Amino acid sequence: MKTQPIRAEKNCLNCGTEVPERYCTHCGQENTVPHETFGHLFNHFFADVIHYDSKTLITLKYLLFRPGFLTQEYTAGKRVRYVNPIKFYIFTSFVFFFSYFAFTHKEEKGDTPGVVVTESYNLNDYDKTDSVAKAWAEKMDKYKDEKGYLAAQKALPESQRDGIITKQAVRQYFKQKERKEKGEESMDERFQHNYPKMMFVLLPLFALYLKWFYRRSKQWFYADHAIFSLHFHTFFFIFYLFTTILDWLFNVDFISVFGLIVVFIYLMLSLKRIYGGKSFWKALLLVLLYSFTLLLVFTGFSLLLTILT
Repeated sequence: MKTQPIRAEKNCLNCGTEVPERYCTHCGQENTVPHETFGHLFNHFFADVIHYDSKTLITLKYLLFRPGFLTQEYTAGKRVRYVNPIKFYIFTSFVFFFSYFAFTHKEEKGDTPGVVVTESYNLNDYDKTDSVAKAWAEKMDKYKDEKGYLAAQKALPESQRDGIITKQAVRQYFKQKERKEKGEESMDERFQHNYPKMMFVLLPLFALYLKWFYRRSKQWFYADHAIFSLHFHTFFFIFYLFTTILDWLFNVDFISVFGLIVVFIYLMLSLKRIYGGKSFWKALLLVLLYSFTLLLVFTGFSLLLTILT
């Protein structure tokens, strides 16, 4: 690419620092004549696009096919060649959540063709042949709202009244029913929309577990474990979205399940490359601990939504 001529003056136009050669040693700006030709602007833009695309392709290739390699490169200081892990994660997570919720929607029978609605966890939407769901639906159909249910409970002998867990389930049932009648988001929809925010809690926790598991590795700081966490979750989003799309295309549900096995193998290989040693049991313990954390965070988030609403 043709470059602009260097200015005769040796002061940086951006920060004022003396520039001995072509680039400022303080801010990195090129000390060239400020008035650029259109051809130079076009060439600069084209070069930037090609450079960014090549970085993305290289980063994606190593992320998918060389588990742990990007983290190894980053911690070794080799970073310019690859997309920044934070930027890559943010972009990938946005694509994942947007696409995943789109592919996990369903078109309900009897609705206007082409109108896609969110799949709900309301028990009335379950298959009526299921005995538990059918019994619950029949029980709820007797009451107009929660007040009617509570009044009926009060009229029963104390030994025949529902327990506190059932009462809480009934309360959530009528709240969701009321939101649906008002055209508001259901609990599940609100949960899905806030799930990306929850990942900002889960990501650092995953890195913290790595620090606990490999506390004997003194050369590793918490930030290094966080980079590993970013790379691993980025891979998970890309690969699991791919398997979810395949499930949707072929109208099956086992491909994404198989994909989780591949993700576990990827985690195991990544741990082996980065931390060394036998990684199967640590990968398994990490998955179990992380899964339990997911359950706790989901439960806590649901309780928070209940309190706020």
